[in-house]
Amino acid sequence: MKAPVLLSAYLTALLLASCGVDTKEQALGEHDVITVVADSADYDALSDVIENAFTEPFFTPQPETWFRLRRLDLGELLDNKRRRNILIVAPLNAENRMGDYMRSALDSTVKELVRAGEQHVFVKQDLWYKGQTVVHLTARNMQELRDFMVANADQLEYYFKKSWDDREKERLWTLPRENDIEQQLMDDHGFSLAVIRGWFVAKDSAEISSVLLRRQAPAETERWLLVHWIDTIDTGLLTNDFAFETRNRLTETLFRTFDDSAWVVIDSLHHLQFDEVRFQDRFAVRMKGLWRMNDYSMGGPFVSYLFYDEQQERIYFLDGSVFAPKYEKKKLMQDVDVMMQTFYTRALEEAEGGS
Repeated sequence: MKAPVLLSAYLTALLLASCGVDTKEQALGEHDVITVVADSADYDALSDVIENAFTEPFFTPQPETWFRLRRLDLGELLDNKRRRNILIVAPLNAENRMGDYMRSALDSTVKELVRAGEQHVFVKQDLWYKGQTVVHLTARNMQELRDFMVANADQLEYYFKKSWDDREKERLWTLPRENDIEQQLMDDHGFSLAVIRGWFVAKDSAEISSVLLRRQAPAETERWLLVHWIDTIDTGLLTNDFAFETRNRLTETLFRTFDDSAWVVIDSLHHLQFDEVRFQDRFAVRMKGLWRMNDYSMGGPFVSYLFYDEQQERIYFLDGSVFAPKYEKKKLMQDVDVMMQTFYTRALEEAEGGS
């Protein structure tokens, strides 16, 4: 009966031995796979809430998921600890190897927070390898763990998605870029962003205070990135309704067929979502959903950010969208979203000594 405990202690010692070690080796594996380390019985009891939290549908309009799950036993973790995304799940009172591991992995202060019901999620970046996200998810007992995951399902996936976005943003800055376009945006409008090679300016209109960037690769796909601005100090415009109205107003002008017979509108009936988020340390209204032509001829996903820049006394509306009927859309959509997150203003550029 003691063998599992001894094995668990041995595994814990090996797994924790390299914590904090500065290694240049990178984590491996696909960005959209989460390796779930859990006792088989525990996983069976939690599989529905784990899948609900970490494989939430992303509608494009066909449903895709940002992540796929791959479950391992604790004994398999040693051979897989270089995986890019690792989720370790066990209640603190579990009488199995996973319980032993969880109690060993968390220090005394953290365990007291868990036992008090105050903390459940512990995220560590670069725990064993660079570019790695390891999440420990626990609670006092199985029921509490399950209840926590049900109540926080819409937030748990965020830890892995944000890490993936951060890695993509870091990679994006290393790619060849359209430097002339970036400089022209700054010279003409007081803002810019990382414009990756292959993007081009489809519309630059001072009349409607908008710049539309476009990319047509891979073949038969379209990606659009729209920046619109309003010189105002009226932060009362930062609302869901204004974001909705602004997008429909702009796309009716900028996203039209060649013969002007149809234009892009928001699909307000399916999967439209509004959130209050931080966009580069600014309060922002984020709108996510589906766009379609008003004649229903085509459609795809989009994401928008509405925020206020104090230095410029200007409201910005950034919008990214994708059309890719023959491709998985989540990665294309992420590319546009991450590209928007490189947005910067002249004041920020001057404060940081240039980009």
